[in-house]
Amino acid sequence: MAVLFSHGSYLYHLQMPIPFMGHSLGSAAVCVFFVISGYLIAQSWERSVGWLDFAAKRVGRIYPGLICVTVFSIAVIGALMTTWPQTAYWASPVTWSNFLNNAAGLATVQVLPGVFENNPFARAVNGSLWTIRYELAMYLLLALVSLTLIRWWRWAYVAMALTLVSIWLLATGLDWPDAPAAASQWFKELWSLRQFTSLGVYFFVGSAWARARWRVHWWHGLLGAVALVAARWSTDFLWVQTGVWIGLSCLSMYLAFAGAACIRGRPRADLSYGTYIYAFPIQQGVTQISLVQGWSLEVCVALSLVLTLVLAALSWFCIEKPALEWMRTWLSRRKEIASNRLVNSGDMTSS
Repeated sequence: MAVLFSHGSYLYHLQMPIPFMGHSLGSAAVCVFFVISGYLIAQSWERSVGWLDFAAKRVGRIYPGLICVTVFSIAVIGALMTTWPQTAYWASPVTWSNFLNNAAGLATVQVLPGVFENNPFARAVNGSLWTIRYELAMYLLLALVSLTLIRWWRWAYVAMALTLVSIWLLATGLDWPDAPAAASQWFKELWSLRQFTSLGVYFFVGSAWARARWRVHWWHGLLGAVALVAARWSTDFLWVQTGVWIGLSCLSMYLAFAGAACIRGRPRADLSYGTYIYAFPIQQGVTQISLVQGWSLEVCVALSLVLTLVLAALSWFCIEKPALEWMRTWLSRRKEIASNRLVNSGDMTSS
């Protein structure tokens, strides 16, 4: 939700709340997401029967919703908002490149023909999807660490978080490029060393928390708040980043556990993913209409919020939840078949 409100101001008049040096409200919300994601994904790994089981769960969680929002962005938002004739719009290679690129989770192709060309933040259709590729990279890195290290060293996730901190500090202090100079433009658009390491710190802090089964205490919330206040008033970027890492990590876990305690036992609908992936294209469309009609920023954000939540609910109940249930059923059947084969093999051996 914080990403939606942060983008609302930026997409309307290119102004964005900056609570910390180098961090907008939206980017801070993304960091919180990676902390919680790291915690949940580490738990998912522990519950999984091997890496294939883990990978199937991750695919089932990410891709159904992602493919649907990509289709929605092209077939609904793009088709309604484009200034091109429909025949030319659908015949353009850019349209299909956008679909393949974003449905795959790369999100390096953000434009559609004739869409949002006169918006303040021109041409971008779904600028939020860039985090998906880093999320997928974290899944892969966690699986590699878990397969090679975590079995015999319980602090491997902590070590990975500290390693990523070190790489980020070196890259920033020594002004390393985010991608090799000889790399292709496509790779440079896909990969940023600082983004990967910074987000990875949050992810593996969450993973370490889950692995160590640390309890959350009141002082975690206090430590997080103090660290963020210090980051807010610091003028040194390295200290700001350190404060934000500590502050957002501790405060995220504290608030997550406090929230879980409040809703325990109640039926839940997870609208977080749907809200995140649908907010940007909806906001761009509503912004275009609002500026033409003379509607205020407040009206633009309120209308965007309502439409986004409706789509997020539809995404959860019609796409994401059924996909997760189907994947669980498929994995359960797969385990049952494997178990039956093992039993039959044992019977044949004994006979």
